[in-house]
Amino acid sequence: MEFRFSLSMFKQLSVEMNLQLTVPKGAIYGLLGPSGCGKTTLLKCVVGKLKVDGGTVMCLGAPPGSPGHEVPGCKVGYMPQEIALYNEFTISETLMYFGILHGMSFTKVRERMAFLLEFLSLPNKKQLISTLSGGQKRRVSFAAALLQEPELLILDEPTVGVDPLLRERIWDHMMHIAKTSRITIIITTHYIEEARQANMVGLMRNGHLLAEETPSRLMSSYQMTNLEAVFLKLCQTDQNIINNERSVTPVYRSSTKRYLTYDEPPGEFTDEETPLITSFSVPDPTIYNPTCRQRARSYIPRFRNIFASAFKNITVMWRQIGLLIFEFIFPSVQIVLFCLCIGRDPFNLNVAVVNNDNGQLGNIFLQNVENYTIHQNYFHNYSTGLQSVKDGDCWGLLFIDKNFTEDLIIRFLDPKALDNNTLIGSTIQLNLDMTNEQVALIIQEKIIQAFQNFAYSELEQIGRNPALADIPITIMEPPVYGEKNPSFTNFMAPGIVLSITFFMATGLTTLAFVLERKEGLLERGFVAGLTAFEIMLAHVMTQMVVLTVQVTLMLIFAIVVFKVPYRGPLVWVVILVLFQGLCGMNLGILFSAVCDQETSAIQLALASVYPNLLLSGIIWPLEAIPTSLQYISKILPMTYATEAMRCIMSRGWDLTYFPVYRGYIVTLGWCFGILILAAICLRVRL
Repeated sequence: MEFRFSLSMFKQLSVEMNLQLTVPKGAIYGLLGPSGCGKTTLLKCVVGKLKVDGGTVMCLGAPPGSPGHEVPGCKVGYMPQEIALYNEFTISETLMYFGILHGMSFTKVRERMAFLLEFLSLPNKKQLISTLSGGQKRRVSFAAALLQEPELLILDEPTVGVDPLLRERIWDHMMHIAKTSRITIIITTHYIEEARQANMVGLMRNGHLLAEETPSRLMSSYQMTNLEAVFLKLCQTDQNIINNERSVTPVYRSSTKRYLTYDEPPGEFTDEETPLITSFSVPDPTIYNPTCRQRARSYIPRFRNIFASAFKNITVMWRQIGLLIFEFIFPSVQIVLFCLCIGRDPFNLNVAVVNNDNGQLGNIFLQNVENYTIHQNYFHNYSTGLQSVKDGDCWGLLFIDKNFTEDLIIRFLDPKALDNNTLIGSTIQLNLDMTNEQVALIIQEKIIQAFQNFAYSELEQIGRNPALADIPITIMEPPVYGEKNPSFTNFMAPGIVLSITFFMATGLTTLAFVLERKEGLLERGFVAGLTAFEIMLAHVMTQMVVLTVQVTLMLIFAIVVFKVPYRGPLVWVVILVLFQGLCGMNLGILFSAVCDQETSAIQLALASVYPNLLLSGIIWPLEAIPTSLQYISKILPMTYATEAMRCIMSRGWDLTYFPVYRGYIVTLGWCFGILILAAICLRVRL
């Protein structure tokens, strides 16, 4: 591997790494330096996780990430600083997961697993990662890096926090495989002295190389007895150079070309075999020329990677069975609560009644008032009844004057004798508390309905046409669409079904990548060859199973149990709901891709709920929204979908109607648009 490049990441961070080094095949190269000096950044460039702005990085004969080149991929074994293992996996499942990613057969994975379990003294392969000690987890992580017998092994601080015996065991094994299998090993550490076992060391500080030689030659050149003292001397020299405003830091290198043999102890060189340091000219990137087929295949998702990611997702979900059951049933609980609590008429509404009528018609009228909805509380006079409303004990006051019977008879039977006093005396007064509009409207509706029933009955008894009590407007039956007495439940139900599906799906994926990124799992998967699109595709496939169960249960409760009407083809209802769930799922993936912290992702998801709910016409008609906000409303993912859902369920329309197929087109557009944006964000931030 050869490196010569400068690197800058974003505008906020600029890292200049003027490195010229070559790591030979079959060598252990110790990259030493304090935390933050650039060791991990260099390794990310080696595996193609970071792109360099100038110069060239060649790894195993080609630039990392080149089409057809398995770096990142199966040629690289990577052990990051973090444990980077799934706690829900067993040891065997962990190794099987990485084996599938690297294209190994199940038989080969089992063979390597048996060897690594014995060699690294790992516990039972069926033991969960979460139950292992820190040292055992680190050994499993080491086993995952060794599993496919890579050509290049990269170990980032593998001995941090491990006991000395385990540290010695790791080094013994590295020297063994480097000598026998010709595996190239790059190991970073800030434990300077342990790197004496490496064939060659590079000492880094502040993003540049202070020295590069064998440990023994470094110590002899500086006449020091340990590498720690050499590094201190180099740091002091480097600081003096900085203070003197020198722009280029010299790197100590051997003056002659050295060669590596495997018959000598670590750090010793003779005149055979592999050149350790070659010329420092920038490698020609045109040496590696991938074929057109290799270029084309690099853009096609690999089935094995999707399968491995899906296997991982399913295993993690299965190990969290309680959460999985909750995800299955919670949407159904929400639709049940909606159908039980929203759109129904209130009952036991206290209404103050003052009946001063000297005749019988006042009592007859009050008998027609529905007792289920209105609970009549009688008072002796108007002032006390009104006070009960002011005190909040009653929702309204119904007052009947003393001449109600006499004046009402005149009003209907002798219109010529009608005067203002008679009109007032035959009128029922209703004083309402309008702070709760729905309650006030229900009371008003029930009182008017009671009066119509009362008037019909009395006019019929005296031989008059009951239609005299009607207003001169006839609402024809049946209605063009819908029911004679529509309910608010039926109006909201289509939008509520979509919104529950959308936001539950968003919740399924909002934290999909945040935790994995924090724990180093995404980075490790990327080095193993996973792409952003493959990761997202696997998440969508596995979560669609959960979504399908959620939608099935929810529609059963809505349509079968609570009889929410649907007049169109049920299959189009199901498809539209699933598409909305897919759209919400992709939105959650986007939130997860752009956020580094769980709280940020959750806040974004919560912040998206109310704007969509209020502006999509789910709770209230779009026509009531101010004109300026209607433009925003029309670009939201649920607006046209809600309208299409209502048209299917309430009107019985199919895809031949524009409002219906528009809802499908807009939903699919949002699905693909969000997915592409999420893939770009995830790829940039991996």
